[in-house]
Amino acid sequence: MKLNSITVKLGIIIMVLFSFVLFPLVYTIDQMFTSFYISQKQEQLENFASKYSTTITDVEDVNSYHMFEMLSELMDAELFVFDMEGDILKSTGVLNFIEDTKVPKQIYNPIAQNKTLGYEYTAPSSSKEFFLAGKSIVVNGKVNGGLVIVSSMEGVNTSIEKVRLWLLISVIGAFFIAIGFTFFVSKRLSNPLLKMEQATREIAKGNLSTNLIVPTNDEVGSLATAITDLGRELDEYRTNRREFFANISHELRTPISYIKGYSQVLTNGLISNEAEKNQYLTIINEEADRLTTLINDLFELAKMEEGKIDLNYEWLDIGDILNSSVKKVSLKAAEKKIEIRLNTVIDYPLLYTDGVRLEQVIINLIENAIRYSDDESRIDIYTKMYNENLEIFIQDFGMGIPEDDVPFIFERFYRVEKSRSRASGGTGLGLAIVKNLVQLLGGEIKFESIQGKGTLFKLVFSTEQKVGETNEKNN
Repeated sequence: MKLNSITVKLGIIIMVLFSFVLFPLVYTIDQMFTSFYISQKQEQLENFASKYSTTITDVEDVNSYHMFEMLSELMDAELFVFDMEGDILKSTGVLNFIEDTKVPKQIYNPIAQNKTLGYEYTAPSSSKEFFLAGKSIVVNGKVNGGLVIVSSMEGVNTSIEKVRLWLLISVIGAFFIAIGFTFFVSKRLSNPLLKMEQATREIAKGNLSTNLIVPTNDEVGSLATAITDLGRELDEYRTNRREFFANISHELRTPISYIKGYSQVLTNGLISNEAEKNQYLTIINEEADRLTTLINDLFELAKMEEGKIDLNYEWLDIGDILNSSVKKVSLKAAEKKIEIRLNTVIDYPLLYTDGVRLEQVIINLIENAIRYSDDESRIDIYTKMYNENLEIFIQDFGMGIPEDDVPFIFERFYRVEKSRSRASGGTGLGLAIVKNLVQLLGGEIKFESIQGKGTLFKLVFSTEQKVGETNEKNN
């Protein structure tokens, strides 16, 4: 396992967090037990000092010290009594507190003020620790002296050391358990990330069919699903790109082959008369026009898909746009003797849109209807208002769309009847351009089709669209 791997990093982070929690907790427990033992010791000595001091009626009277030495042995502690002059009158000989010596001020002052004495004391000679508890001896309401009990802290320290030993053992045990738990958790947390890393590397190598399964419903699982979806989308994009290049190669090859072939015939003089020459020149001209149209459509579609197309919005009368569109396609309709019936409502509202682009959409749909309609047929164009939406209908009564072709009609270079559309000059890009333009204009396109009976396209645009909303969508 690498030291810079995410598993190690996660483990270190978890252990650091664990240490930040554990060590303050252990320190707190240690202080609690230390305080408990010391307070117990202090309470015990103070209680005894309080009770025994009341039995002494006169510090100057030796007979007042009942069972002085015996109590010292029973308590395993030393005792001494001093008067108000600070002279030690009775002592069991503990440390430097012996008879006929002066008691230190830190012991004398609180007792002389009738306060309870209690503090830890370290012997200068041996560095041993003791606890001193003292009480004033009160006779007739006045402080007559003081009683001090001196007890070794060795037992308390031993108990504290045992507690600390058990705490240390617990810390070491908890630390090893935490290491194992941390390794397990970090592996479990990092495994999905490592799988995702491997999957993304496979995607980078071109293996886009990677199926990444992470059985969690959290953000990690969502990321794994996103990576899987990305792989599928890239695979679909690669497939579409291959098909696109195959289609565009095919579409470009046909007119180029015609142009090259007939131009060579003309160049080599392989013609018998002027009529044949004009026929070949006409074919070259038509194929050049088709090539120009194809290149323009590809360029237009590329700009729309990259969001680089400029839109000029203004309030327009949809009737004017429809009339203008019908006039521009009337010549093509007349060639096939197709009647275009335009019927619009009188009181529909103005539409805030790009007139040039909307006209392009309508012309493409009408030309598509002409292309797939039989001679002497008709095309109906009409509008409706539904709630706050303007609906534009373009209906033909031609060949219709087969059910198997319905999901693909908005794809680039897709033709329902390939030979017929190519012969009529179609590039297979018209409906793809229409869909992109409608989306850029903030509208929606739908269609219904019955094979052999015709197709109905419906454009839906909101009449409540504001300038800011439209610009925001296109940005």
